[in-house]
Amino acid sequence: MILREEALKLLKQYLKDERMVKHCLAVEAIMRALAKRLDENVELWAVSVNKVG
Repeated sequence: MILREEALKLLKQYLKDERMVKHCLAVEAIMRALAKRLDENVELWAVSVNKVG
């Protein structure tokens, strides 16, 4: 599993718009809350992404 620090580094490497980084951090917070509510792995849900295509 990727660590949060690694994920944040990659995020900032590929997203140059600070608003998009803030959006991603907001989504992380939502995913953490949802995982906690569903009794799932909070750390995993915080950094997980869905691969499309």
